[in-house]
Amino acid sequence: MIGSVRHLALVTLATGLMACGVQPDALPRDVPAADRSLSPANDVASDDASGESRIYLVAPGEVRQLRSVPRQSTSQVELLDILAAGPTETESAAQLTSAIPPDVTILAARPVGSVLYVDLSAELTELSGDGLILAVAQIVLTGVDIDGIETVQITVDGERFPWPRADGSTTTGLLRIYDYPGLYMWAQPSYPALPPPR
Repeated sequence: MIGSVRHLALVTLATGLMACGVQPDALPRDVPAADRSLSPANDVASDDASGESRIYLVAPGEVRQLRSVPRQSTSQVELLDILAAGPTETESAAQLTSAIPPDVTILAARPVGSVLYVDLSAELTELSGDGLILAVAQIVLTGVDIDGIETVQITVDGERFPWPRADGSTTTGLLRIYDYPGLYMWAQPSYPALPPPR
């Protein structure tokens, strides 16, 4: 009886393993370069393939925070041009605004590794205080939302400028999303509250 149970278990295990369709190689072999990537580079649903990206606008309310909205773009420059153009009529009707002055021009935007270099016209430097912090945060958050970008370097007509962080300090160096804690909302909807215990 015990032998029959063991035999049945081994047969079931062997059948399950054969059903997986994974056969061991007798010798080592090279994996083709196209199969080496662990990232979903060929995923047609990804932002890069569909052309859908996000920009950050100022949400309504007493506490001024940034909220992401989807936009279609084909390049980093186009996405930042869209950001500089401000909210659409529909977004304005939803009381979304931009802290970036409407006459700001994106002179250049190019990624180098994980850094996005953005060169702007001088109108952004006319802002001060919370308005400047929000405008810079809009650029940084939009830039970091681009696939593969972790930091943003902002220049004005090719020159570095001391940009403010949320804590009031300034830097002429790379800006990160972590420099603006509490200034942005999560895009996903709130989950319903758990029911009270009975």
